Amino acid sequence: MKTKVVILTILLFNTILFAISGEEVFENKCASCHTYYIPQKKLNQNYEQNNTVLKLKAPTLTELSFRLKDQVGDRTTDAEGQKFEIEEFLADYLKYPSKEKSVQRKEIRHIFPQMPPVNVDEDETEALADFMYEYAEKMMVEHGVKRYSYDEALRIAEKEKKIILIEGFIPFCRGCIWMDRNVMVEPEVKAALNKDFVLVKKNLLVEKLPLGMKRLGTPSFYFISSDGKRVLEMVEGTGTVEEYLELLSSVKSKVK
Repeated sequence: MKTKVVILTILLFNTILFAISGEEVFENKCASCHTYYIPQKKLNQNYEQNNTVLKLKAPTLTELSFRLKDQVGDRTTDAEGQKFEIEEFLADYLKYPSKEKSVQRKEIRHIFPQMPPVNVDEDETEALADFMYEYAEKMMVEHGVKRYSYDEALRIAEKEKKIILIEGFIPFCRGCIWMDRNVMVEPEVKAALNKDFVLVKKNLLVEKLPLGMKRLGTPSFYFISSDGKRVLEMVEGTGTVEEYLELLSSVKSKVK
């Protein structure tokens, strides 16, 4: 019996030790053309100028990650199910790439040259699918404002006299993704949020709002006083950077 346990332990250790890294696959086979992350505002400006500003060879990894999750498989299913569908898509696309099968927006496909075939085996494709699926969300966390649990936010808000801001989302909400990519990561928005607000992010499919608040559509934003006792504002929908800054300013005026 002990021998079997030792053998299983060795096999498990070897599996972990020699597991293929999706990041390494991307670095070795994709990164020569695909940049990892560029802020969406800069990308939009670049595409408006027909790629003459950044002169990209190919879409960024962040763009591809968002588009794969949005365009391949069922966004409303569980993550593992969609990852499997993305893996199948990549297995075909990397072997037989074409602009017709591309997940990129049609209006920018002409900007980039035809991608050459990429030689990846089954294990590499699986690892790459996992890495690309997770990448965009990690980048939004890394480049955005820090989020806290509600209890943590309440303690910080009371101590620093800041407004609690709850961002309501659901995983397959296109508007939520749009706000994360185009508004919440912009420097002026981040500066305003860090100065006067403490952020909480709640999945409204599985998490309840405090103070008996009824959930709105998504994306939605719920502002609560620093003592956690008063709802200052509830707003739903997307907006520009300028509109979002106006909203933050309006909410601040209610606590003066």
